[in-house]
Amino acid sequence: MKKRHGSNMPIKTAVALSVMLALGACSSNDDNDDNDADESVEQPVEQPTEQPGVGSGQSVSVSLDAAQELPVPQGVPDGATGSADVSVDENGVVTATLAVSNLSGPAVMAHIHRGFAGATGPVLIGLESADGGATWAVPADARALTADEVGAFNRGELYFNVHTDANMPGEIRGQIDAGNATSFAVRLENISTPETLNVASDGSTQAVPLSPGAFVVHREVADSPLLLPRDAANAGLEGVAEDGNAEPYPTTVSGATIFNTPVGADAPGPIGPGGAYEFTIQAVDGDKLDFVTMFVPSNDWFYTATDADNSLDLFVNGQPVSGEVLASDIAIWDAGTEADEEPGAGPNQVQRQAGPNTGDPDPDTRVSSLSARGQSVSLNGPVLRVTITPLP
Repeated sequence: MKKRHGSNMPIKTAVALSVMLALGACSSNDDNDDNDADESVEQPVEQPTEQPGVGSGQSVSVSLDAAQELPVPQGVPDGATGSADVSVDENGVVTATLAVSNLSGPAVMAHIHRGFAGATGPVLIGLESADGGATWAVPADARALTADEVGAFNRGELYFNVHTDANMPGEIRGQIDAGNATSFAVRLENISTPETLNVASDGSTQAVPLSPGAFVVHREVADSPLLLPRDAANAGLEGVAEDGNAEPYPTTVSGATIFNTPVGADAPGPIGPGGAYEFTIQAVDGDKLDFVTMFVPSNDWFYTATDADNSLDLFVNGQPVSGEVLASDIAIWDAGTEADEEPGAGPNQVQRQAGPNTGDPDPDTRVSSLSARGQSVSLNGPVLRVTITPLP
C-alpha cells in the first residue's frame, strides 16, 4: 500500500469556464528534451538580478486589520488594529517593530509569514514582545532571509500575522507591500476537444480535463521548487499529479499557492474544454513562475514549465513579459509515484479509481519529462494555453 498525502480533490466532473492564460501541447511527445534537467548537458549559471530597495534603507509601513485575515477571525472588536514598520538590508537581515491595539485579548504570538494576499503561508520569522503583547520586534538572533525570501519581500509576498487565544490562526494581518512589484494576470485555459486524446485500446478519443494545482513565484533557484526533490516527488506534487489534490502544497513548498476554482465557478473543481483558472501574482525583475496541474486521464502526469530551470521568466531585459507562453516552454511530466496505465483508460486513474492513491507504485521514481523517461502520449491537438499579462 502506498503512503497517502492529503484528501482526494473531487475530479469526476469537468467544469467549463472562460480563460486568459495559454499554452498548447500537441505532439506525441509534448516535451522539450533539450532543457530537461535529467539530461547531462551543463546548464548555464545565472547571475543574480539586483533586487530593488534592498540595501537602500527602504522602510515599509504596514497596517494590520481583521479584514485581511484568513480564515475569517471570530469575535474581533471593532477597531482591532495594528501598525508596523519593516525593512530588509542587503544581507537579508530584517528589522521590524509592530504595535497592536483593541484586540479580543492579549496578543500571544506575532510572526512574519510568506504568502500572497488572499492566501496563507509558512512562518519565516517569529517576533518577540517585552510588554505582554502590546508591541513586538524581530529578535536579535533571528535568521536572515534568503535571496528568494528577499524577493518575496520585494514582490509583496510577506505579511504580518498576530494571534490571540480567541483566534489562534490569526486575529489581524497586514500584507507587506514594498511598492516594488509588477502585477501580472495569469490564465491557464483548457483548449482540448473531445477528439484530443487518442485511446489506442478501443480507437476512441476524449478530451483532457485539467485539475486544480499550485504555482510559485521564486528567484535564483536552480530548479522549480514545486518539482524538488527531483529523485522522488514531494507530497504536494504527488497529490496534484495523482489525484488533482493541491491541498498539501503550501505546507510542502514554501511560497506555493493553490489555484482551484475555475473562472465563473463558485466552488473548486477541474476544468474541461473551454474552462480556465486565473490568478494574479506580483513579481520583480529576476522573478520566475512555475505551476503544476494534473493531466487528468493519467496515473500521475502533470503540466509544468520546461525551460532551463523549469520556470517561466517574468521579465526579459528588465521588462515584464506579456502574451502567450510558447508551447515549447510547457510540457507533460511524470511524477514517478504511480505505475502508468494507458492514458484515458487505466482503472487506477482518477476518473475511474476506487479511491485516491490506490495504483501500484512506479518503479521509476524520478520526476521528469515524458521524453526523458522514454514515454509518449498521442494527442491530436493542444491541451493547455497559458497567457501572462502585466497589469497597469
